[in-house]
This record gives sequence, C-alpha cells and structure tokens, in this order.
Amino acid sequence: MKQADVKLAKWLTYAGTLPVLAGVLLAYMPIAGIEGNQIARTYSAIIIAFLCGLHWANYFFFSDKCTSNLLIASNVVALLAWVSLLMAHTKIAISLQIACFAYLLVLDKRLQHAGVLPEWFYHLRRNATIIVVSSLVMLLVL
Repeated sequence: MKQADVKLAKWLTYAGTLPVLAGVLLAYMPIAGIEGNQIARTYSAIIIAFLCGLHWANYFFFSDKCTSNLLIASNVVALLAWVSLLMAHTKIAISLQIACFAYLLVLDKRLQHAGVLPEWFYHLRRNATIIVVSSLVMLLVL
C-alpha cells in the first residue's frame, strides 16, 4: 500500500471515532432533542458491522492463513451488534458492543500474527478500539 493511502486510512479511521466521541459528549452535556447515548450506540453498531465486513474480505482472500472461520464469526458479531440496537436496556446493549469490539480486536491480532494484516493496520485498529471502547465505558458510568 502506498504511504499516502496509509496516511489516508489512518486519518479516516481516527475521524471515524468522532461520532462516538460526540455521542458521549452529548450524553454528558445534552442539547435539547439530541440523544447522545443513541448516537454513540447506533454508530458503534454500524462500525462493528463494517469491521465484520473487513473480516469477510480477509477470509475470502486469505482463508488459508486465517485461524478461524471469519465468515461465521463475523456474521455472529454483526448480528450481536444488530441485537444491541433492539435492546431496551442501554447499559446491557453498550456492554455487548464493547464485547464485540474487543472480540474483533482479538481476531485482528490473530490475523496480524498470521500475516494477513500489516502491523501498522493492527496498531491503527487497536488505537481506534481503545478510543471507542473508552468512550462507550464513559456511557456506562453515566
């Protein structure tokens, strides 16, 4: 991958954490009619599904190097993210999303170790996961 593409991927990934951060900020400092918890929760579910799509692509191109069947694992995780949106209890839903992010990071570490993901990408994913999970934890203590 070209260095310019790596920089763009990093920029887009970190920018992609901003809606969750904004949701947390709005949950702590509400503006009339805007539900920060719902913003963070919905966006997190979308990002989980997006990451699951990346795992599908990795499995299609590198199934011989993958330590688990990412087609099944990513479908289960994507469904859990969807279920988190249907849950009435916000703290349980957010806890489920935190578990999804953590599990996806474990899968990414396995893919990096297997030579599927480059080291820079795993580090980027780790950093973004730390930002998002920390933000979601802040919603749990609200």
